[in-house]
Amino acid sequence: MKININNLGLIGQANIELADLTIVCGENNTGKTYVTYLIYCLLQSWQALTEIDIDDELEELRQKGSVQINLQHVIVDHWQELCKQSTNKLVKRLPDMLAAKSELFTKFQLEVEIPLDTEALTQQGYNDELRSPQGNLLLTLSKEKGSLNFEITSLQTEGKPLDAINLERFIEDRLLNFVFEGVIPDVMIASTERTGATTFKKQLNLATTNLLELLSQSHKEGEQSITPMQVFETMYARREYALPVQQNVRFINQLPNVTDTESELCQQYPELLKSFEAIVGGTYVTNKDGATHFKPKGTTTPKLSLGEVSSSVRSLMIVWYWLKYEAKRGGMLIIDEPELNLHPANQRRLARFLVALVNHGVKVFITTHSDYIVREFNTLIMLNSVNTEKLPTAKELSDYSYTDRLDYNKVKMYMTTRKTKAAKIYGLSETKITSEFGIDAPNFDAVIRDMQEVQDFLRYGDYE
Repeated sequence: MKININNLGLIGQANIELADLTIVCGENNTGKTYVTYLIYCLLQSWQALTEIDIDDELEELRQKGSVQINLQHVIVDHWQELCKQSTNKLVKRLPDMLAAKSELFTKFQLEVEIPLDTEALTQQGYNDELRSPQGNLLLTLSKEKGSLNFEITSLQTEGKPLDAINLERFIEDRLLNFVFEGVIPDVMIASTERTGATTFKKQLNLATTNLLELLSQSHKEGEQSITPMQVFETMYARREYALPVQQNVRFINQLPNVTDTESELCQQYPELLKSFEAIVGGTYVTNKDGATHFKPKGTTTPKLSLGEVSSSVRSLMIVWYWLKYEAKRGGMLIIDEPELNLHPANQRRLARFLVALVNHGVKVFITTHSDYIVREFNTLIMLNSVNTEKLPTAKELSDYSYTDRLDYNKVKMYMTTRKTKAAKIYGLSETKITSEFGIDAPNFDAVIRDMQEVQDFLRYGDYE
């Protein structure tokens, strides 16, 4: 997927191609978070923004009880047009999604290029059905391998004709789900506000909190002080928090409990959870009443409430629950500043964990200020070109396993760069990545050189 951005906050222009591992670096207040939130909003809402025209086919289904919908005709042939329409809708809705003033986006422009593998769609089969609450079969959908034709058959049930039930969105969703499955990943984000969202999860049920404040006003000033319009605005007014932050709050307020099924990824690769818990230093538990605690490993300390744990434990909680209960191959994890509250040693371990996710089929997108994380990525890229027979004999590599490898072709990194001295307008420049030396990160390197020069002068310089 390629994304062309113009005039998004402090970003004047940027071209981003999402890779298996995408990294965005740069100084503070250079537009990284806006770019990250844009990508999340795009992936999260793309299917909902896409509309296909199947009115004629639905009418035939109502009249004849069966219809054939050809994906080539309704989606593939119109793919570029559909992408453009969805992009235009996203541009209009982005200010609300980012809880920002619309006048800040008057010059914002967006182009999205999403490849569509028609051959892969053709070779996949499909079967699904719709049943009534009583379990009666209402609708069947199927597609044979080697064809782009969907066969849809409806039935009458309980004396109610099928056209009395709104099936348009159901059928449209199933068709788009099928097309987008290998194109738009299921996305999870851990925003920089995740630590606060975890700490104040009870207080941050946003609509409920606003409504409680309104009820408190009613109690103090009398029910006549509240108008119906105030109630409406309280529940549905413009967002006070960006969509990614709201999604984090919603996720935390609906944490899975111990009786829920483990994620597809954890069932296939349980070592991923073990390696992540080694970074966190324990496990999390949410009971049926919604109370969440942390259980440290290797100590006699009893389980702790979220108010009693370290900031690092709180900042990693969302990722742990996503990994344990929702992660799957083909999905994407976005983390804004994964290094938050982490010691350098754990930053390195987290970098290796993120690479393990990539190697197990999960796409990863991060923004970071951490030279430790980027350098660890470098190590794993360089490790990928080393003869595996030499690894056991190298003491310096004793902490690494054969799976701690990163193919440089799977990585793209972008750094914010100032475009003009007259105004704080930035762009994103793609950095050079090679199998021999890893990622070229000039912004980090310049800061490290400056520090080294100061220290060398203090040690050896003639300043008396």
